[in-house]
Amino acid sequence: MTIQRTSHARYEIWYHIAWSTKYRRKVFTNQATQESIKRLLRKIAEVYDCKVGEIEVLSDHVHLTLCVPPRIAPSRDVQILKSVSTKALFSHYKWLRSKYWGGEVWVGGYFIRTIGPGLTKEDIDRYILEQSEENQSEMSSPDAWHRGKSLAFDKICQICYTNMIVIVP
Repeated sequence: MTIQRTSHARYEIWYHIAWSTKYRRKVFTNQATQESIKRLLRKIAEVYDCKVGEIEVLSDHVHLTLCVPPRIAPSRDVQILKSVSTKALFSHYKWLRSKYWGGEVWVGGYFIRTIGPGLTKEDIDRYILEQSEENQSEMSSPDAWHRGKSLAFDKICQICYTNMIVIVP
């Protein structure tokens, strides 16, 4: 992780962010579509002077680490990523209209956590890279997908869930 700079600030503000598709529908099952969404989110972040660390797009949700300038509120970061990506996705993937007639691909809420002492960006990056449909299908419940990976991942999940910040507009 490196210190970022603007004309009036030096910063290193990293977030772990996750959100799901509306109705938790598994609409992004195609690997090429998932890669396209990754590129799209990176491009959107770049336009707004944000930097994406790791990103994983699954069939029904997204995980990413994001470094943002201090002038942009965390809620605004997520709003930008979700709203701009929704417009682009509906424009590029016409079939989404049949799945989401209301014009929204993503749920209104999201998970966000700053990455700092006790939980490093590298821990979260490793956690995001370990996300996969296969790992999740092995678990007995949707909320138990993180169990049994390793001590490091249990630590991440314990910290994430005990200090969860959920913002619902």
